[in-house]
Amino acid sequence: MTPVRARRSSLWILLVILLAFGLRLYALDHQDIWGDEAFSIWLSSRPLAEVVAGGADTHPPLYPVLLFFWERLTGTSPLAVRLLSALVGTLLVPVVYVLAGRAVDAAGGRAVGAAGRRATGAAGRDFALGTETVPLLAALLAAVSPVLVYYAQETRMYGLVTLLAAASVYWALRFLHQPRSGAVALACWAAGLAAAYTHYYAFFVILAENAVLLPVLWHRRQDSRRQAILPRGRRGELSRWLAVQAGIALAYLPWIAVQSGFLGGKASARFGEWDLSTALRIAGETASAFSAGLAVSPGWAWAIGIVFGVVVAAGLVLALRQGGAGGTLAAAYLLLPLLLAWAVNPIMPFFYARYLLLIAPAFYLLAAWGLAALGRAWAPLAAVAAVLLLAGSGLGLAGYYGGEAYAKGRYGQMMAYVKEHARPGDGLLLANPLQRPLYDYYRPAGLDAYYVPRPGVPLEDPRTAQELEAIVGRHARLWLVRFGNPEEYDPAGSLVRWLATHGSRAYFGGWVDADLALYVMAPAGGSGGEIQHPLRADLGGRVRLLGYSLGAEQVAPGGTLLLTLYWQALAPMEERYTVFTHLLDAGGQIQAQMDGEPQAGGLPTDRWSMGQIVQDNYALEVSPQAQPGPHLLEVGMYLLATMDRLPVQDPDSGADLGDRVVLGTVEVIP
Repeated sequence: MTPVRARRSSLWILLVILLAFGLRLYALDHQDIWGDEAFSIWLSSRPLAEVVAGGADTHPPLYPVLLFFWERLTGTSPLAVRLLSALVGTLLVPVVYVLAGRAVDAAGGRAVGAAGRRATGAAGRDFALGTETVPLLAALLAAVSPVLVYYAQETRMYGLVTLLAAASVYWALRFLHQPRSGAVALACWAAGLAAAYTHYYAFFVILAENAVLLPVLWHRRQDSRRQAILPRGRRGELSRWLAVQAGIALAYLPWIAVQSGFLGGKASARFGEWDLSTALRIAGETASAFSAGLAVSPGWAWAIGIVFGVVVAAGLVLALRQGGAGGTLAAAYLLLPLLLAWAVNPIMPFFYARYLLLIAPAFYLLAAWGLAALGRAWAPLAAVAAVLLLAGSGLGLAGYYGGEAYAKGRYGQMMAYVKEHARPGDGLLLANPLQRPLYDYYRPAGLDAYYVPRPGVPLEDPRTAQELEAIVGRHARLWLVRFGNPEEYDPAGSLVRWLATHGSRAYFGGWVDADLALYVMAPAGGSGGEIQHPLRADLGGRVRLLGYSLGAEQVAPGGTLLLTLYWQALAPMEERYTVFTHLLDAGGQIQAQMDGEPQAGGLPTDRWSMGQIVQDNYALEVSPQAQPGPHLLEVGMYLLATMDRLPVQDPDSGADLGDRVVLGTVEVIP
């Protein structure tokens, strides 16, 4: 490459690196800290001996150790802790650039080969074009990759293992060119070991390196025995490479010793998943993430994935046709970890595409190679393909930065809501102890918090009810945070049902990774369960409203109206109906509302048995802007999927009463 071209390439890669840094720095603290991030922050806040202890985390300890020192330099704000990942993600771009240059060079025959021959003639000119364009294109695709930006703004290890795995592949290619260099061998060992100490899937990349390098080194050894003209030093290349690999294995043994028991407890055995559909799912999810990111609709992800797939396939063909270890290793770097991820999937608890983020550099390298292949066929075609790839990446970035539907979590916003609306004396129930790191990070001051259930005590255990009764004795209102999937720790809805029968739900909202509810711990009808206002109204011929009770006949603006409804099942129901409760002013405007499934979702209608009577409590928070005067109280049921209300009839006369039951009036007083 001429000096002018070298300066031009240096300028372009500098601009690409600056672009990568800007994309990773932009809106870095916009997203709330979410569960896994909070765990990383919590773990790295512990003493260093606990950070590196086996069983502290599923993953190896290098990233938590780096974060341990980083936190002590920068603090634990979202911007501070994520900046480490942003810097790592930015550094990946120049590594992809030099890796792509080395791979293309090796594929063309410059770095490896029996006699180190160089490409000549027309093929040589094509090859020279590739050495200039492919690395820059690969770096650009990595810089604007939505999935790489996504994980460069997350306090987790996935960006770091991607960087270290790419560095490991780079040094493996350097080893082929400089096998006698002790510095190169040491770099191979350090990069591979660091990657393995960051994430277990790094071993898949190390295996890919060995799958390519071992045959090359073996053939070199055989050639050196047959041909005296080859350098004597090549006879030891294979031994030196094996020594590097043995060094990685030996240095990893301590971690295997301390972590094997912990990992063994998490392993599963679903050997039925060794099938083609699982392989296609893993490959499809990974390719979709690399192509469009994680913040676009399935339709757009499919379209963007097709374009990337065609270009990457073209790159695979060109890389393998050019020959040499560069193209072969690029292909193995992408394909072998995919195959191994499918192979180990039955013994893993689950699969996420982020586990294979470490092969994303190979994906973008081959995409750049594919653009070069299309350019050889017809330059305008390559230009159109490049524009489509960059446009797809732009769409993925726009969805990530601005798509609220793709928020990672809103636990911080949820705790801010609690802090804003909590009253003195409120308590906080935290269902699922896995939220402890998140709660510790966003803890609102002045609220007593209780984790339920206690370890080793099921929710159905009488001791849990006794503990809840003691908590209710100290707090008139309780906020309930259910983190994660309640089906995993409370499939029967025991906690919600207990709160709904001993109190009245006044608020419910979903916050991405958790839901939040507020319970006023007093039912309208008191503890006796007497119906203050009996009535008879049938809804859809399936359920009868037997009556209701009110905590008071008057309520002030901003106050809470307690309402208890008494339902009776007239027939089995397959659908889950939602109850609506409205307080309407003289103009028909809703001044208080609480909708939800019976008993706060703890006893949905599809679980009712014929003849069963259900006591259903609600707490209606009256708008502070409600004007004094009589307000109408109405209730009914509807199917959430269609919003269709159940028709109401008088069971005695059969008269049609519309689609609501008017209970009466409540006076809003000044």
